[in-house]
Amino acid sequence: MSNDRKIVGIFGTWDYSFWAKPEDIFQARLEKNPIFPFEETEENHYEYEFISIWFWFSLATIAAALVIGGIVMLAVRNPMSYLVCCIICVLVSAYTAYVYQGKRKVVIDHDNDSYTFYRKGRRIYTGHVHNIYIRLVGQKGGNGEIYYKVVLNGFNLEVQALSSSTLRCEKLEKLGRRLATRLNLNFFDWTDRSTRRYSASLSVCFQDVYFGGNRVNCVNIGQI
Repeated sequence: MSNDRKIVGIFGTWDYSFWAKPEDIFQARLEKNPIFPFEETEENHYEYEFISIWFWFSLATIAAALVIGGIVMLAVRNPMSYLVCCIICVLVSAYTAYVYQGKRKVVIDHDNDSYTFYRKGRRIYTGHVHNIYIRLVGQKGGNGEIYYKVVLNGFNLEVQALSSSTLRCEKLEKLGRRLATRLNLNFFDWTDRSTRRYSASLSVCFQDVYFGGNRVNCVNIGQI
């Protein structure tokens, strides 16, 4: 397999050099919207609304399982064992689609040094802005090479890929740092090092679970 077209893992994203390089697509999106994927609704206030990719993946899996099940019924003399697999696939995918249905929204409020994550209009978590970040993720493929992509992540957030995977990390890292600077967020490279435009205390949060709800505690562990 050539370096122009490769896949990462089971559910990885393709690196289509003959079509458009992932880093070039990411750059074009940032040129169109310098704070992609966020929108600035007011000064120092950014919002990003999305539907989880797992919802669409589940719907596609259900459709594929139904098509395969129909073909099996027509082409196989004893299709029962195959149909059981298709039914299980449909049930699991339907449950996954149910779990990931509805819009998610991430709100960054620098005036209050906080971010909030909403799921289907319900507030899930509000935390300190230090605990949301842009990161360059590196993942080793089956051929031993490392593929990179930029993601949005944080405490009690659902990870969101902002770019597709590529072998070429230099440009992607620069674009990720630029985005983090514009949003005034932490940036981590794929070796887990954090950089930020200014010095700030880093808080790590953990949850205590008790009867009647959750309590979130934050501990200051030093300077970035």
